[in-house]
Amino acid sequence: MESIIIRKADPKDYPAIIELQNKNTPDKLSEKEKEQGFVVSDMTEETLHQINESIGVLVALEGEALAGFVCLTATDSLPEHPVIESMCETFPHQIFNNKSLIDYKIFLYGPVLIDPKWRGRGIFKKIFSAVKEYSKKDYNLGVAFINDKNKHSLSAHLQGLGMTPLQPFKSGNESFQLVVFPV
Repeated sequence: MESIIIRKADPKDYPAIIELQNKNTPDKLSEKEKEQGFVVSDMTEETLHQINESIGVLVALEGEALAGFVCLTATDSLPEHPVIESMCETFPHQIFNNKSLIDYKIFLYGPVLIDPKWRGRGIFKKIFSAVKEYSKKDYNLGVAFINDKNKHSLSAHLQGLGMTPLQPFKSGNESFQLVVFPV
């Protein structure tokens, strides 16, 4: 893993990010593959550019190969999306360390995705460490939502990274877990 570097994405990285994303949506994965996690995003190069201009898209690279990525978005520039809107509506009622989420300087963490070829090599934790270092001067809390059907992701974020679950929320017919972490 010594050869893995984490840096802010360049526009030249966007096609590889989109390709990795598109290979890991539920409709492209078998039931067994879905057990290892999936993403439900449908980002375009324009979306990635907006996120990268907000806080940033961090990429994990081995040489020129994309091993994974994570998106970090300020709450004042979140993309219009029903799940994000449902999540944000809960913020005044979500409590972390005896304070409402609206009392924190928060950012949205995710989606995050590690290419299956690089899983199990510590890249997920390395990306998370980079997220905390990258965001700590401007923010004090990261928030993420995880679809209840994505058990692997929930376990990886709670047990693997030590994020804290808050109150779940619904968007349409789907249920999501809201998790947070201090930076």
